[in-house]
Amino acid sequence: MIFLETFTRVSFKSLLVEFKSKIKEYCKEAYPPEYQTNYRGANDGSDLLLSALNRESTKQLDEIKFFLIRCEELVIKESRGDSIGRCMDVLDELIPWESKPKVNDIYNRLHNMRLFLSFLALNKVIRLNHMFGSHPKALIVAERIATTKLRLFMPVIANDLWLGATNNRFNKLGEHIGSASIITHYSAYTKGVGTDTINQSFKRLADVIISNGITDLSELNTEILLDYHTDLLEYYNGTPPGYNLRFAIDFLVECGLIVDAKFHDEFKRTPKDNIKKAVSSSVKTHPAKNKLARTFIGEYVQNAEEIVVSRRDKNTIVDYGYWSDSGGSDFNFFADNLDQSNIWIAAQQDYIRASSVEAGTKKQKNTRLSIFNKYLFSYLPSYFKSGLSGKFTYPETPSEFIHSLYVQRSNVFELQNSDKFVNNFQYPVSIQQFVYDMTGAASKANTEGNNSGRDALVVINAFFDYLTELDSGIVGKFRNPLSGKAKEKVGKRYTKNRKYVFSLTYWLGLRSYAMAVTHRILDDVLNALKNGENCQQSIYVPEAINIDGGDQKAMVIGRVSLESITRVKLTKDDSVIYTNGVKDTSIYINNHIPWAMITLFLHSGLRRSNALWLDERDCFSYVVEGAEYQEIVVSTDKTKTKPYKVLVPNEVVTLLKKVVEIKQFAAKSNKKLTEAVPYNNSEDSKWGDICPIFQIKDYHADNSVPHCFSAIINEYESFLIRNNVSFEPTTIYAPQLHYALDEFVYLREHGDIDTKPCEISVKYLLDPELVKFIPLEKKTLVTPHSLRTMTDSVFAPIVGAKVVGKLLTGQTESTVGYYTKLLPDSASRDFINQVAYLVAASREDAALVTVSESQINQESFESDLNNSPQSTISKYNAQSVNFTSPEGDEKPLNGLAELGAAYHSNIAYFRTHICPIGGKCPKKVVTEIGEKHCYVCPLAVVTNNHLPAIAATIRALCDDIKSINIKLDHFKDTMYEIEVEELERQKTQYVVEASYWLARKDIADQSNNGKNSYYVSDEGLELMHEIKPIDASDQAKLFLRLKETEGVPTLQTQTLSNQAARLRRKVQVLSKDGWDEADELTDIEYLAQLFNLKTEIRGISNEDKMKMLLLTEG
Repeated sequence: MIFLETFTRVSFKSLLVEFKSKIKEYCKEAYPPEYQTNYRGANDGSDLLLSALNRESTKQLDEIKFFLIRCEELVIKESRGDSIGRCMDVLDELIPWESKPKVNDIYNRLHNMRLFLSFLALNKVIRLNHMFGSHPKALIVAERIATTKLRLFMPVIANDLWLGATNNRFNKLGEHIGSASIITHYSAYTKGVGTDTINQSFKRLADVIISNGITDLSELNTEILLDYHTDLLEYYNGTPPGYNLRFAIDFLVECGLIVDAKFHDEFKRTPKDNIKKAVSSSVKTHPAKNKLARTFIGEYVQNAEEIVVSRRDKNTIVDYGYWSDSGGSDFNFFADNLDQSNIWIAAQQDYIRASSVEAGTKKQKNTRLSIFNKYLFSYLPSYFKSGLSGKFTYPETPSEFIHSLYVQRSNVFELQNSDKFVNNFQYPVSIQQFVYDMTGAASKANTEGNNSGRDALVVINAFFDYLTELDSGIVGKFRNPLSGKAKEKVGKRYTKNRKYVFSLTYWLGLRSYAMAVTHRILDDVLNALKNGENCQQSIYVPEAINIDGGDQKAMVIGRVSLESITRVKLTKDDSVIYTNGVKDTSIYINNHIPWAMITLFLHSGLRRSNALWLDERDCFSYVVEGAEYQEIVVSTDKTKTKPYKVLVPNEVVTLLKKVVEIKQFAAKSNKKLTEAVPYNNSEDSKWGDICPIFQIKDYHADNSVPHCFSAIINEYESFLIRNNVSFEPTTIYAPQLHYALDEFVYLREHGDIDTKPCEISVKYLLDPELVKFIPLEKKTLVTPHSLRTMTDSVFAPIVGAKVVGKLLTGQTESTVGYYTKLLPDSASRDFINQVAYLVAASREDAALVTVSESQINQESFESDLNNSPQSTISKYNAQSVNFTSPEGDEKPLNGLAELGAAYHSNIAYFRTHICPIGGKCPKKVVTEIGEKHCYVCPLAVVTNNHLPAIAATIRALCDDIKSINIKLDHFKDTMYEIEVEELERQKTQYVVEASYWLARKDIADQSNNGKNSYYVSDEGLELMHEIKPIDASDQAKLFLRLKETEGVPTLQTQTLSNQAARLRRKVQVLSKDGWDEADELTDIEYLAQLFNLKTEIRGISNEDKMKMLLLTEG
């Protein structure tokens, strides 16, 4: 609280007299009649407050101030949800009662004190702390104030904003809003906006207005917003949560109540004084009876009074001496929350709009650009104020953002600008270092050293590239200062995804369990809606399931508890409403959505966001009555441009239709459920409006539909334990506080867990000592994404990555390969061996001709050549090519002529050709084309046997060309000129060699009269090579390539080696002679090779593959 100069004893007494004359009148209207007679202890608290204020008015000014400060502290505690139960003695001291009131009226005196303090601020004698809050935390009290004359003790606009902080409150109490323009513009302005966005922005601005007693909105200015930010910093120990006042301010501009929002833009540009985080974490106290406390200590703990919880900021402070702030991205520096008239921000908005359509992509780019904005609008202003910047000035425009100053220092730049490097000049932290420091400070233990910093720089670099293309005089001759620098630092990159996978038996059992339980829950919910009766929080499932498909007796599922998943409140259907009286309007149903979604994930491998936005209008378009497997339409996907189909069992379609039936029945009395929702609540989305199958609440978004996997899987594992089924649990006990489960698991494995922040202290009645403990929760490692990984890992080795992507998950073949992992056990080995054996028995082996196998048998060739040179040339389809025209009457060199006349001992055999002169280049050849340039030599003879080697050589050269292109594209700016020239020379040479070899191969192919090429084996037999890599999958192409180059290390290029690294063990299987040698492999590796070798390369139809797949269902 700040006391203004106008606050004196005289002004205090004068305002007290005015307050006294009104408070009794207003309370008479606000409270029921029994409060006037104090019937049965009813007390509105006004007399108690006035008595205390009269007492204080007789004291000295400093004593009055001290009294008001203590009262404000209590109001802040109530407003912020802190426990004031332990401060009851302080309240009794400040405002004592004469006779004990009803329990519900104990705090009325405090709420009236709030009104008095608001009244003082309204009359400009004090400025309240911004944590004071516009209305009490207690909703009933807040609504009483907002809808009666009690609201006249505060600014009208503050009350109006509070009434509009939620759509429900506006619809219920909007008639009490004083401003007609707010009522007029509210619905259109807030349509499609998230509840949290409206609530936080409106309430925060109401807090600002009431704390400053603002009656004329023209009083709002930058200084007031800075004071608000400072109070937030102090209250939250230097690390306040993100907030956005801009939405509410823009609304008032829309209503014509504020001229413009320039003062907010100035506020965002102004550097904030950063308060460093205290060494010890702050704590928060909660009454032991409130809902949050009970989640920590349980429902049945006796005599607990309150709990004390540590608050830990996981983001480390980044400190450069003259500037410091929390690491990570910052919502306050999103482009939407900054000065829209600034060229940097205007350009960012254009860039995001041009490169992003979906809300998720926009958020990602805003998040990464916020780090650059913090550098630009927070760090750099502090740097230039520090006196270390010499005569350089702040980069107001992009053209002033100099590479040599903000990215990498340059001696040339220093020489050219020596007059500016004065006064103890110190370079600013480079933008790259700043980004890495900020992202590194926000990383968890298990994500330390990842590529988040580089990823942020990539977006910033792309923004700079966009700036260079803008047709704007303000941008000027801007050049991307990060060119070549965005990707130079590389963190950890995993060759396989790290999502959790588990036992195949466990997975199969979970599929059956979830399906049976979900159907029962859906039936129960629908019956409850029709009968108007609340759902019980447990359900009996009489179905029996068999976990592993063996001889074990099927087990009845039995009772399943649903208490851990919060029920959904809906309005009753017209046919059953008011059955038990006029207040009987609502019904509580079990939340069936998490159960339905996990069942879908287990049977399809869909991404969570795809399932969340399945459209009831399109989903069942291709369903065929009576089919065992059905195609459903997936309406959205972040990597696709149009809907696609996936295959699911018919039972899943039945389940989804039940979900739709429940939604449609509930929608008859809950009209919001009938409205289409913009995808991701973004009006700009390319997917347009969706009627989500899984919507059961008014607001549909990712954060409004928790997946509740821990609750579901805890029930599944309890079922397994009851039936004495041995299994490897997917659940672990972990602290409820501070550690994400993946981080906790990582730290547990590395023995580096700090349990102090996880502790909670409990204060018991009549015991001054706090009791510390760590609340634990049984959480599962299974996530929606790990179920997607399980689908890939189980099915891809059986039917191939391409089939899985096309029919089950919608992923590309390479993505399925990335997500396919080895399962942790060998429980399915028998099943996999059976599938592999059946496939092997139904298909013959395919013959692959490799480079090494196709080499000419020298003895056979020389014998044929000795008997008949001409027939040998025809048999082997021998060709020689002269790529130059002879001059004059000069006889051209001809390899076939030399071959016919050559001595056998003088013939040299190479992989790609035969040299009839022993590999020793004659002088004429050296003069014309150079030495050892066999690819262009007219004496080189090519036969059909050489075609595989030539093809492999061409591909190897192309690999080298590709590698050079990558180096030139990404690292050219960091290399010396001579290095670039050398790479260009090598590239040209490789292109020339590949071109000549390709020409030779084409001539040889044409001479085969368009038929498939015949290769002569060592025995002189002719084998047809029928494999067509163009039609093969990426995996099959790699197998072919590796097989082709087997035994020829010079053809196995670095690119090929990199591709083969992920499949190294699979390649080993291909080179083995017998089945027994493969037993050491895991089940999935074993299946991947033996099945894919028979199906992908040889070719089994998808239909046949699916028939094989159905064996998994037993």
